[in-house]
Amino acid sequence: MSLDEATDRQFVLAALRGDGAAWRVIVRRHGALVFATARRAGLSRDDAEDVSQAVFTALLRSLASVREFDRLAPWLVTTTKREAWRVARARRRQRGEPDISEPIANLADVNEALAAADRRDAVARALAAIDERCQELLRALFLSAPESDYNGIADRFGIAVNSVGPIRNRCLRRMLAELESTGFEPEAHGFGRTDGD
Repeated sequence: MSLDEATDRQFVLAALRGDGAAWRVIVRRHGALVFATARRAGLSRDDAEDVSQAVFTALLRSLASVREFDRLAPWLVTTTKREAWRVARARRRQRGEPDISEPIANLADVNEALAAADRRDAVARALAAIDERCQELLRALFLSAPESDYNGIADRFGIAVNSVGPIRNRCLRRMLAELESTGFEPEAHGFGRTDGD
């Protein structure tokens, strides 16, 4: 199983066995969520980076006690908010401003994080279920470095540039069919239908 197909549970278990690469994938998968949560709490970029580091340090210390491995996102959101509130209070005190009580965690953000984790896991399972060539093409198009373009993809796969789009659409339709076969409703989760060939 490739890194793109594995679930958070598999990475947590690998990280607990001392696999540094698995830990780096956990940080890469959830780093943007943690940073954005800290920024939404009103922190500067520098403070948000410090909070992100503190949150992942806390996660590393807590890995052995995490009971729901596939639910890391809500844990990270809640922990980030608490750390962001602590930093924001310290900054207010430094400026001589009155302290404000810590707000209750926003349930909508936790639900959003849960839904995002569910979507990611469903897509990973659907991707793993389609043929290998389609898996490789979709990973190259959507999961690789931003500079990947149709010319580079065409060269890599030995196909004409004007074939990349139609092949991509066929592969996406296969993946959507896999999602639907599990009861997952792609359109309800923001996955539009693919263009025709």
